[in-house]
Amino acid sequence: MSQMEPKFPSTRSPVLIRQATEEDLQLMASDMIRYLPEGLFPHLGKRFVRRWMQTFLTEQYGVALVAVTIDAPRQQVGFLIGSTNQIHHVADVLHQHKWSLLRAGLVALCLRPRVLFHFLRTRARPYLRRIMGHNNGPDDGSVPRPATAVITSLVVLPTVRGEGIGRFLVEDFLERAEADQASLAELVTTAGAEGAGRFYTKIGWERVEERYSKDGTPIHTYHHSFQ
Repeated sequence: MSQMEPKFPSTRSPVLIRQATEEDLQLMASDMIRYLPEGLFPHLGKRFVRRWMQTFLTEQYGVALVAVTIDAPRQQVGFLIGSTNQIHHVADVLHQHKWSLLRAGLVALCLRPRVLFHFLRTRARPYLRRIMGHNNGPDDGSVPRPATAVITSLVVLPTVRGEGIGRFLVEDFLERAEADQASLAELVTTAGAEGAGRFYTKIGWERVEERYSKDGTPIHTYHHSFQ
């Protein structure tokens, strides 16, 4: 995990951007479920999301940033999680946390029969392949890919959007990715007004792909090149 000094962006709403801690995870998980409900993980509940987010604190290529107000009491107004090398991060997480995440996921699914049925219908096979060790790491025999950093989730509270906080979280992430020698950064967002495509286009990212998620939602992939 990259180490950098906290930053004080010059925005209309003074904030500090720093690395997340264990104490931040509960609110980060709540905000993800509330503001980024797409996909499987938010439907597995706060306990699972918190456990999953914890891997971005502990693993070498994980990045977990929070934006907090500098006034007392400090309030969390945004966060970003991602990895500076997605292939290596996934391999590390599976090596270190596969069974604990699997147990947490199974418990969450068993408590939510409708989510379990949806998981079996849309995701069970690729997840099983990953758990069994197929295509888990950087040396799986495939054609070498560029070192790609991935923004997994970015949330800024609606009350402070438009004040530059999201931009500074992304810029901090890109600095860490470049320091870890990533050649490309990538993210996926929901298409249309429900997603953040306009924001990423405004700050210089390029839309490179349109497709549908496993849930049938139209999504767009964006790239940022370091070269």
